[in-house]
This record gives sequence, structure tokens and C-alpha cells, in this order.
Amino acid sequence: MASKDVFTEETKVNIRMDSSANGCTGMYWRTKPEMNASVSAPDWPRNGAKFQGWKSVEHPGWVKIDHEKQYWLPIQQYGKDVCHFD
Repeated sequence: MASKDVFTEETKVNIRMDSSANGCTGMYWRTKPEMNASVSAPDWPRNGAKFQGWKSVEHPGWVKIDHEKQYWLPIQQYGKDVCHFD
């Protein structure tokens, strides 16, 4: 089955990390669109970090990050936005 997602330059969005509403200083990358797929990489985004990626249609509530390792992040955690779209 073909993916519903279209990850192109035209569909890329700007993202700003801010998970401070949850008392966090940032968020670990995910290797796939699942909360338990955290990876402790040294370049995990801290609050205020800006990067680009794509909102997923196939995985609602997730963004695929424009990163060499093809990481993912949830848009929300505990009902509060952590990825903000500028």
C-alpha cells in the first residue's frame, strides 16, 4: 500500500520546539512515530530549537523531521503542543 504522506520541499514546514508547558527542556527524537521509540542522540531538540519537517497524514499527530537519520517527533505530549509551526 502506498504511503499517504508526501515529503517534498513544497510540503515542508518550519517547526519550533517548546515543551516547557510539560516541564521539559526539550524532547528526544523518535526512530518511528511511536512514543516509546525514543533515541538518546546528543542533538535532540531543546526548547527554542528550530528545524524543518513534514506533518504526517498517515500518522496523525506526528512530524517527520528533515534530519539525516529520518527522526520523528510527536506534535503533542500529555495534551500540550511541543512542536509549534511558524
